[in-house]
Amino acid sequence: MDFKTILISLFLFVTLTTNSQNPKTQSLKIGIGAGFSESENSMGMGTMYSIGYQRNIWKDRLRFNPNLSLGFYESILLIDSHNQYFNSINLNANLNYDLIRIKRFSVVVYAGIEAGVNQGLVGSGGYYDYSGYSGYGNGYGSSYTQNSYYVHDYHLGGNFGGGFRFITKNKKTAFNILPLNFRVGYAEFFEAHLKLEVDIKI
Repeated sequence: MDFKTILISLFLFVTLTTNSQNPKTQSLKIGIGAGFSESENSMGMGTMYSIGYQRNIWKDRLRFNPNLSLGFYESILLIDSHNQYFNSINLNANLNYDLIRIKRFSVVVYAGIEAGVNQGLVGSGGYYDYSGYSGYGNGYGSSYTQNSYYVHDYHLGGNFGGGFRFITKNKKTAFNILPLNFRVGYAEFFEAHLKLEVDIKI
């Protein structure tokens, strides 16, 4: 069984075994974001998507949110970088808390743990070689000879962030605008995103 299968199986287990006696305290959380992802052998910019389960566990202010996210990245806007196309797959278990709440508006913060993998293709490009240049016009730079290869960077770490939460009048839907979203883990893993989430009560 590969690492991706383990992540998906764990996510389904957490979701399906969570107590579901009171439907009013549960919601489906869907998110979309844009940002940056980096690991030991990959670096790129792109978009990410997330889907998960959310359950209120204290006074409708503290919520538990296991979720699965998938990002698509490439080496656009990055100088001296290999051509890269990779995915970032992460299983997250977060706690969301309304730090300040005024009626249907709140300032929300969150933190949690995660496990995941960055996997994809790294190609040629970047890291220009100027060793043949003398400064008098009799030498030219040349790029290193590079071969394409696949990367699989596994990581464990944590994530945290914050932003603003708006609940609709019928209280069945909430929108989260999260300008601060960070993920940090071993194997030089780091991600930062701007993100929009929608919570739909189920």
